Amino acid sequence: MNKHHVVIPAGLLACLGAAVTALHFKQPAMRPSPALEVQRTPERIARGKYLYWQAFHCAGCHNERDWARFSAPTVPGREGAGLQFPPELGLPGTVVASNLTSDRATGLGAWTDGEIARAIREGVSRDGRALFAFMPYPAYRNMSDEDLHAL
Repeated sequence: MNKHHVVIPAGLLACLGAAVTALHFKQPAMRPSPALEVQRTPERIARGKYLYWQAFHCAGCHNERDWARFSAPTVPGREGAGLQFPPELGLPGTVVASNLTSDRATGLGAWTDGEIARAIREGVSRDGRALFAFMPYPAYRNMSDEDLHAL
């Protein structure tokens, strides 16, 4: 029997095993939401707006955009309302960024502060689903508690 008939399938199986293992460990932590109640102060709200619009650029994915206009500006009044990325961007499948408004039915209005904190830091939705890989929760994992509370 030719040595290549054994080596090539074994190599493919090893690659498949490595890919499955990598995907398994890429999943976010599934810990319970922390018990957290954030005090909303004018200073904290101002800091949160700065983080949302500038430092963490949450607006880039979570604001509804007018794709027909140059640079796809935010649709006025739709800040934080979520965004479905158009297929022309070449993303795999349908990619939707969540609604971050305080709407209880479609946004974060029914979420606890702890559930929001877990979504930001660990990439886990309120119902335990993993948030899509574009959510950069690994980068936010070590954000300060004060910045987390401001967001």
